Amino acid sequence: MLIRTLAAAVALMLAGSAGALEIHLPPETATYKPSELPGYQLVQRNCMTCHAAQYASSQPPASPRAYWDATVRKMKKPFGAQFADEDIPAMVDYLVKTYGAERGASATVATVPKPAAAAVPAAAGRDAKTLLAANGCMACHAIDQKVVGPGFAEVAARYKGKDNIAAVATHIRQGGSGKWGPVPMPPFSQLSDADAAVLAKYVLSR
Repeated sequence: MLIRTLAAAVALMLAGSAGALEIHLPPETATYKPSELPGYQLVQRNCMTCHAAQYASSQPPASPRAYWDATVRKMKKPFGAQFADEDIPAMVDYLVKTYGAERGASATVATVPKPAAAAVPAAAGRDAKTLLAANGCMACHAIDQKVVGPGFAEVAARYKGKDNIAAVATHIRQGGSGKWGPVPMPPFSQLSDADAAVLAKYVLSR
């Protein structure tokens, strides 16, 4: 009787392991609400590297400016988000006027001075390492290993033997999701075509 019971238990365990499901999460598709406020591009670039856009829309709609300011600062310290202190006022302004207590307030570009870190202007001869640092690329990528996004060597391997500088440059400027996992890459539309091509060439040469 004992042997029969043990055999039945083993058979049940094997059946359970054979039927185990492999779960694949769908790619992230949510986006932040478009706006002409300078903070819109900053939030896309700085926030979606770590969490989905639903985080903002799930916050209390009556949240005042002080709440959003504390929330953004919390993301940088202690959580370690990689964005400049100069970005914070514009990010807070966008969030409170789009998701918080100041929804419907006048939203013009002039309401908050555009911080210097909001965009990286085109410049002849700008090298890849300068662009990587200016745009915070290494907060999510490394050369030879996955961080938040794929390592550059992995990207280069996928596009090996192809002239894909223009295609990769477009991906950098437009962002996207579903190519390398569930975490979306925010758009870096502030980059010029030339600067995006410099970054693409660097990535594909790893």
